[in-house]
Amino acid sequence: MKKKEGLIDKKFLAEEKQQWGKGTVICHSWAEFEKLSEETPEGFVSPGGAADALGVSRVYINQLEKEGKIRAYRIIVDDKLKGSEPFWVRVFMPTKNVFIMIPSEDIAKIKEEMINKAEAKIKKLRGKK
Repeated sequence: MKKKEGLIDKKFLAEEKQQWGKGTVICHSWAEFEKLSEETPEGFVSPGGAADALGVSRVYINQLEKEGKIRAYRIIVDDKLKGSEPFWVRVFMPTKNVFIMIPSEDIAKIKEEMINKAEAKIKKLRGKK
């Protein structure tokens, strides 16, 4: 009988790695993420929050991560780490194994670039160079 490896197994990690790109920062625990996040005082948003802030799709957010235009902290939480909490807490815990957090400053930078491109296009359409 094969020993259960937990929710995060080789197949899962192989599928997850397909999403990684130049902007991916891997954290193998919340403690590791918290240590890295001290360098980012402006905070973080989820990929959905980032997409909403920019008015784009989550697919575009993934593309920006792959191209290295934004950083995406992927926190991998193994189910082996779960279980030390009281039962009533576990009931409310999400079953996700990978949490993705994007620095707000990266989103602000992309937003500024999008605004500059839009303003340049408006000037061009109005005939001003």
